[in-house]
Amino acid sequence: MRSLWILFLCSLLAGVVQAGDDSMGLLVKTAKQSENPAVRVALLKGMLKGLEGQRQVPAPEGWGELSAELMAGDHPQLRALARELGQIFGDKEAAENALALLRDSRAKPAERRAALKSLLAQQNPGVSGELEALLRNPELRIDAIRAFGKVSGIGAGQLLKHYPGFATSERRAVVETLATRKDLAEELLAAMEQELVLPGDIPAYTARLLTSMLGERFTKAYGDLREQTADKAKLMEKYSAMLDLPEAGRADPAHGRAVYSKLCGVCHRMYGEGGILGPDLTGSNRANREYILLNIVDPNFDVPDGYKMVILKTKTNQVLAGTISEEDDLKVVLNTVSGREVVAKVSIKERQTLPISMMPEGMLETMAPRDFFALIKYLQTEQQTDKSQS
Repeated sequence: MRSLWILFLCSLLAGVVQAGDDSMGLLVKTAKQSENPAVRVALLKGMLKGLEGQRQVPAPEGWGELSAELMAGDHPQLRALARELGQIFGDKEAAENALALLRDSRAKPAERRAALKSLLAQQNPGVSGELEALLRNPELRIDAIRAFGKVSGIGAGQLLKHYPGFATSERRAVVETLATRKDLAEELLAAMEQELVLPGDIPAYTARLLTSMLGERFTKAYGDLREQTADKAKLMEKYSAMLDLPEAGRADPAHGRAVYSKLCGVCHRMYGEGGILGPDLTGSNRANREYILLNIVDPNFDVPDGYKMVILKTKTNQVLAGTISEEDDLKVVLNTVSGREVVAKVSIKERQTLPISMMPEGMLETMAPRDFFALIKYLQTEQQTDKSQS
């Protein structure tokens, strides 16, 4: 009970911490005095939250001793948090350790992912030389793709070189990333003109962004933009306006995780948990509000070929519906609600591909506002949140 009370106090203090004030030093002092790893994690997370977006911040008193202790310890999360904070405090050794971890192919993907995130946040110039190697690692590929949009002075050449061999979700991540800066968008347009990237590879919401950025040159290569129906557009406006309310900002991502698990986790994987029927959302463009709302409110507006509903009827009159995850001359592997189904091609009597996804419409219309706000807050997290205790 005492630990829970300490964690509660930590969360309150962490919510008001700011660089250069006494609360930062108090958090460091409290962390040094505590032997409870959970309390220390909460304190360091609070410090990171208060320092979000900042660089070269003067280290609070006692940080050097605490950092050395944490880095020498055997708690991987505390080491990662200390490494990330150290970079914010301008610690060159912390940056070098993060780069070494990023290069270490034997390290756990989650640890390398955290190192990449911290290096990008601090705009470390050493990252650019590591990205192509990360593109060859399937577990880190999406993270590496997204990083191209955050590293200045690096072009799209490496991404476009590997683009043909990427999976559907990875190609979409490339397109979304290249649409984040005009110089990268210019390279994307050149790839479209060379037919390396096809119009069908460009999601509708990204096409609208590229049109505003590149004008008629883009629409000439892409074609006419599709428009949403009036009723779906109104729903998008409604839910987007709701997310501007103060209640949305106060939503609990832990509660959102529970909502997600119930409604979305059957089909979608996120942070290594969930189903395989729909795309893995971990590396998707979840920071973009329009992306999230479009895929929930109007899931059939812009369905990639790899996620269109496929119906197979076998010679024994079995009917299977799902998405194709794998196919060769002998078999079709179908992801279904109940799991993975391997179907021999000789047993297939009829095959139909529908221009719709497996995701149902109208999910938000029966959802309580509290659940909606929490779900969106959870979907926009950058790392797994703790489970709700309620």
